[in-house]
Amino acid sequence: MLISCLQALDETPQQIVIANKRIFLKEFPDAWNPSILKINDGFLLTFRYQPDLEQLPYLNYIGVVLLNDEFDPITTPELLNTRLKNSKTPSQAEDARVFLYQNRIYLIYNDNVDAAFPETWGRRDMFMTELLYRDGHFTMGAPLKLVHAEKYEGQWWQKNWVPFEKDGSLLLTYSIDPHEILYANLNNGICYTSYLTSPPLNWTLGTLRGSTPPLLVNGEYLAFFHSGRIMASPSSWGLDMWHYFMGAYTFSAEAPFQITSITPDPIMAEEFYTPSSFNKRVIFPGGFVASDSKIYVAYGKDDCEMWIATLDKDALKNAMVPIQETTTDK
Repeated sequence: MLISCLQALDETPQQIVIANKRIFLKEFPDAWNPSILKINDGFLLTFRYQPDLEQLPYLNYIGVVLLNDEFDPITTPELLNTRLKNSKTPSQAEDARVFLYQNRIYLIYNDNVDAAFPETWGRRDMFMTELLYRDGHFTMGAPLKLVHAEKYEGQWWQKNWVPFEKDGSLLLTYSIDPHEILYANLNNGICYTSYLTSPPLNWTLGTLRGSTPPLLVNGEYLAFFHSGRIMASPSSWGLDMWHYFMGAYTFSAEAPFQITSITPDPIMAEEFYTPSSFNKRVIFPGGFVASDSKIYVAYGKDDCEMWIATLDKDALKNAMVPIQETTTDK
């Protein structure tokens, strides 16, 4: 699989991806890792912005912009204030995902709110907040810290939780393999494992990590994941460096939310893996929108660009293979 994947980087891409468009913001030219939500007049796009990669690598902001149906910006992008009044720590919010919960718009993201000058491997936690639009500007509600009660002390980096709504409750995919689903108490932020299943997944390109919030598509949840592995490819001039890959999976619409299918190989396109001056080759999906025949995936490239990939829905479905899981009682 690894050899075929390397070859695919330099050969005719799968026809799953039928179009690609870069989203460029002149105010924030290096914005990356977008997420997307369909709204009445187009799309809402969130992004990550890092103003000083060399001197202040921990300084990160969440940005927001509105797009029309052609994915062109129609508002001036703006950065959100993620800090409460009197906070002493600068913004360190990363990789926000935008989603709907009870017909209101929310963000989930990881952040450090305790250390002004954090260590590289310092603690990072998950936060959720409502995204508000008033008088032509976006603001955030008070962030709620989400804590996985069983694993908080043993895992200092909490990242890549992806939310979905079921029967009025907020659930979160904590991990894909095993497929661990959390229930979120939105009064205090405490999250508990509600369902745990063990999919026999045959994926050799790194740990599967949550990327996009799952959406109900054709009677089951569809979501995109990412994984990473140090390897060489034509896009890295044959040198070993991190490559991040995108794939898709589905899981049942009812508890225990067992994984039903997965793409056995990474989803590829001509624009995905290209030589650059950056020291990674990254495809990082952060959100998607589904129509009758197409799927639009917002993804970050090489930690410095934003793109929208248009996928053929039927081609994606045909590329996925079925999975049989076993259930662990919780």
